[in-house]
Amino acid sequence: MEEHLLHFIWHRKLFDHSHLVTTTGAMVDIQHTGFANQHQGPDFLQARVSIDGQLWAGHVEIHVRSSAWYLHMHDKDAHYKNVILHVVWQEDQPVYTPDGGLIPCLELAERVDTALLDRYRKLMSNEEWVPCAPALADVTPVLRTSWLSRMMVERIEEKSETVHRIREKYKGDWEQTFYVLLARQLAAPVNSDAMEDLCSLVPLTLLRKHKNRPDQIEAMLFGAAGLIAREIHDPYIEKLRDEFSFLRRKYNLRSLEALRWKFLRMRPPSFPTIRIAQLSKIISESDGFVSLVEHLHKGDDWIALFRVVPEHAFWEDHYHFTAASSHHAKRVGKSTAIGLVINVVAPLMFEYGKHQGKPGLKETALSLLEGFPPEKNAILTGWEKSGWKAENAGQSQALIQLKKRYCNHRKCLHCAIGLQVIRE
Repeated sequence: MEEHLLHFIWHRKLFDHSHLVTTTGAMVDIQHTGFANQHQGPDFLQARVSIDGQLWAGHVEIHVRSSAWYLHMHDKDAHYKNVILHVVWQEDQPVYTPDGGLIPCLELAERVDTALLDRYRKLMSNEEWVPCAPALADVTPVLRTSWLSRMMVERIEEKSETVHRIREKYKGDWEQTFYVLLARQLAAPVNSDAMEDLCSLVPLTLLRKHKNRPDQIEAMLFGAAGLIAREIHDPYIEKLRDEFSFLRRKYNLRSLEALRWKFLRMRPPSFPTIRIAQLSKIISESDGFVSLVEHLHKGDDWIALFRVVPEHAFWEDHYHFTAASSHHAKRVGKSTAIGLVINVVAPLMFEYGKHQGKPGLKETALSLLEGFPPEKNAILTGWEKSGWKAENAGQSQALIQLKKRYCNHRKCLHCAIGLQVIRE
């Protein structure tokens, strides 16, 4: 028996209730199991339990063996002075309050269906891709839909916490936060950290001063990135060098080491040189990101904003400063643009709506996710092979959350799907 399973059994009352008695023979009637405590103190708070006809209101502590009360030194902790019932799998020692009063003990070892325990053990020990894979086909559509809706919200809440941390880092500046998130996602996953460092060296407020000079925006970003090749004599590169030389002195700009950027084993469209050129163009074509968050609520409009082509024709036949490529426009791909909406716009819109007290924006953020087709990755392929196929990007985000935060950690007792499997 594991203590967190015993918590679950108590909270859900998954034990035989007939003729409940304490280990000393007192009759027990459970009116309310209490609220799970996430902080210091007893496991369940504000329970209501009748013992021999006397109604008690207080806390419940759970242990596999009663002797853990002393092992955990609860007898010396004032948080436990209002415990009215000690629920254990097995009582191996009576437990007393500091003033010598016996704490009523309820033993559950003989009151739990062994089939429930067997189902739990199978979930915890099987080798399936997700623990409950064999039972997924039996999950009702209503339960599946409601749980995935909760997972979608949990996923965007988690991402909005990242937005919050970045905004705090940049002293509450929403524009800089959007800029950093956008740059990180464009360079994800390999060059995200380098891209954020670049955003710190060349803040958005500085780039906005040169909005009408896209060449200078490119010069500052490429120069501060340390990527302008000195050994190549191309008119475009020489112009970047000259502009950055002037702007570096004017604004006291510093540069990253060129080695910060990774190119190895990457698809050329994802090279940091291309991503910086695309980022430059997005910045030069947008006036204010927060205004867009408040008023741009259609996914297609965001896609159009992000599907830019780098400003200079140099990038039509280059992926890198030092090597030519076949001739074609290096437009931001549609799947990349959708990824920017899913991973940047929706979480920031959700957090902004929460911060500004605008619940409509939170709903719009969720609607954006549900308006795109499902993503494609190894996790979603695994779910599809198990019989669960995402219907939209909102559900694909939900399935990613479910796999990463629940299935991988076998948190079946915290999952509605796992609870159904264990109970039924």
